[in-house]
Amino acid sequence: MKTEIKKKIQQIIDSYNTAKRDIVEKIEQWKNDTMYSIEYKKEKIKELENDAAYFDALFNDKVKKVIAEEKKAIIGEPESKPADYQVQISNALKFIELAGDKLTDDQAYNILKPFQKDYETMQLFKSVVDGLAKDDGVFGAFKFDKTFGKTNRIMNLAESFEFAEKTSVNLFDFKENKSLAGNIRHNMFMDSIKDIEKLVNALEA
Repeated sequence: MKTEIKKKIQQIIDSYNTAKRDIVEKIEQWKNDTMYSIEYKKEKIKELENDAAYFDALFNDKVKKVIAEEKKAIIGEPESKPADYQVQISNALKFIELAGDKLTDDQAYNILKPFQKDYETMQLFKSVVDGLAKDDGVFGAFKFDKTFGKTNRIMNLAESFEFAEKTSVNLFDFKENKSLAGNIRHNMFMDSIKDIEKLVNALEA
């Protein structure tokens, strides 16, 4: 599993900046023009601002699509569950409860093997197992890395994707230009993209 999400996003940003720079230069040229009437210049500037709004929407949509595609490719979509899935969950919980605080990582892994790709259900199992391991203090959580290691990394990835989705909303806004708020949001968004790439690489390791 690999991702080039950072590269793809950067290409979109570079393309947007090129388009934006061209529009800004044309607007400045019309503002400094001495040949045409003020009304005509305003009309031309308005047309360019409409172009800018179009590019904002176009490139925001491109970012949204890249994030959605990468999320699907990396995390995947929930698989269809068998008819007796709830019974399987119930039986697994009984095995875990029977083992109690003697439960080992290998035992837990074997019991929960059928659920490894169902990360939400694995989160529920993790809560149960964490409850058994609580007497081990801070080290309890590390005892079950074989069982829940991938689940933890995938859930961290899901959180990073969620943050990227939130901070990508109206990422490109011509009117906002280089405001402090715009720069902060842009930096937060890029940090989430870097986190996604880092976490995917950790899954590969």
